[in-house]
Amino acid sequence: MGSAAVSFGRSAAPHMNDFFNERVHTDDIAATDAWLRSQYGHVDLQADDAAYSEHSVGDGSFALRRLEWRARVDIAHESDRFYICSSTPGYAWRIGQEQGEYSIEPGVLQPGDDLIARADHTRVDVVAFDAEWLTRTARTVYGDESLRVRFAAAGPVSRRLRDYWLATQQWALTQIPVMSEPLVRAHLGRTLAVAALEAFALVGDPRERRASALEQASIYSSAAAWIDDHASLPVTIDDAARAAGTSVSGLRRAFAANGQISATPEGYLGLARLSAAHADLVEADPATTTVEATAARWGFADAASFVAAYRAVYRAEPETTLRR
Repeated sequence: MGSAAVSFGRSAAPHMNDFFNERVHTDDIAATDAWLRSQYGHVDLQADDAAYSEHSVGDGSFALRRLEWRARVDIAHESDRFYICSSTPGYAWRIGQEQGEYSIEPGVLQPGDDLIARADHTRVDVVAFDAEWLTRTARTVYGDESLRVRFAAAGPVSRRLRDYWLATQQWALTQIPVMSEPLVRAHLGRTLAVAALEAFALVGDPRERRASALEQASIYSSAAAWIDDHASLPVTIDDAARAAGTSVSGLRRAFAANGQISATPEGYLGLARLSAAHADLVEADPATTTVEATAARWGFADAASFVAAYRAVYRAEPETTLRR
């Protein structure tokens, strides 16, 4: 007698920041068939017994999914988002005139694509992106507000970039235990998006996009280094923009595209000063200094705001750090 533990998911699509961590497992053939039809539309389950499991983690912007198929199933599915899939042997696919096997090469499924596939006792790892979110990310990365994300082919640009994507995907899977943290999820989603945009060819002129991305990376590196060197001075973001040879809006675009520590120059400056204050507290003599004096020295006029920011980053009270 088979058993089933099946949840048919959310009744509505999650909002961008709504975290979910869902598991589905069934080894009952009727429940397996019902679940697959609810997810994929047309399926033909070719087995007298079958089992299926799925683990999905993410939010409305992106998700990591691992699917375990212990059956032979033919699938016809129209995609509503971007999926990048890789698998163990046993997942053959066709999209229009393109076809392949996900164990040989990862592939992109795009919104509006009609997928014809056969899953035959295989495991599939999937990264799913909301189309509008991926478009906004691509516009930020490449500095092109008119860009619409559409990939020119299902497969990666080269073997090197295929390996880059697979390594990024495998690293992302190791982050699942901490994905409930919004900052972790934001970093993870952006890293996966950039890897996808680089590994799979977009429609359009890649040279122009590459030049834009390199220029923004150069601005970011220059500005971040300047901020690190001048954080102790009464500098502003305008000063950092001038030092990097760009406008304030250009500086913001560069940080949005490249800022792993902070997506804004203001946030980066604040964290640089917070890091310096932390170093001072570690080295200070509690008999001759105070948390308030250290906060003020690094530009935090409101001691309570400093304490809250310090606690959020270092998971400790600044007073505790001072008196160690």
